Amino acid sequence: MKKNNTILAFFAGLITSSLIGLYSFNLSAEVSVAPKVEIEETLNELVETAEALKGDDRKIERRHKMRQIIETRFDFVEMSKRSLGAEWKKASEAERNEFIKLFSELLANTYIGKVDMIERGMVKVVDAAVHEDKSLIKTLVNYKDDKFGLDYKLLNREGKWKVYDVIIENIGLVANYRNEFSGIIRKEKFSGLLEKLKKKVDKKAT
Repeated sequence: MKKNNTILAFFAGLITSSLIGLYSFNLSAEVSVAPKVEIEETLNELVETAEALKGDDRKIERRHKMRQIIETRFDFVEMSKRSLGAEWKKASEAERNEFIKLFSELLANTYIGKVDMIERGMVKVVDAAVHEDKSLIKTLVNYKDDKFGLDYKLLNREGKWKVYDVIIENIGLVANYRNEFSGIIRKEKFSGLLEKLKKKVDKKAT
C-alpha cells in the first residue's frame, strides 16, 4: 500500500484517465547499446540541469532548459498520432496541427513537472532491447525508499532513437490518453477535445 501511494504521489497528473493500456515487449530480442546510451545521456542532462538551476527563483529557467532537452528525445508528433488512434485520419490538417501543439505542451509540462525534482542516482537504466526499428529501455526509479519501473518505448527515426511512449508500472501513457480522448471525441467531437486540452495546458502553465 505504501509503495502504491508513493507511486501515485510521484506521478499524480501523469495518467489522467481511469482506463489503462497494458504493454509488453520481447526483452529476449537483441540488446541495443545505442538507445540505452541515448536515454542515459538524456537523464544525465536532466539531472545536471536540475542541479545547476536549483531553487524556486530559477524554476522558469530550469524548466525551459529541460524542455529543450526532452524535445530532442521525445517524438511528440508520433505520440500525438498514437494517442488519437483512428481519429487521427479523420481530423483535418488544421485540427491535427492544433492538437500536436496542445498535446505536446501538455506532455512536456507534465513530464517536466515530474522530473523537476530528479536527483543523481534516482533513476537507473536496468535493461535495453531492440527489435528492428523499435526499442524498449527499462529504468528503475528509487523514490523515497520505494523502487518501481519507468520504461521508455522508442522508434528509430533516421538513425536517431525517439521516445513514442512512456510506461509506468505497465501503464502505457499513450494508450491511456487514447482511451480518454476517444471518449471525449464521441461526446463532444474533435473541437471539444481541443477545448479541453487548451484548458489543461493553461492550468498547468499557471
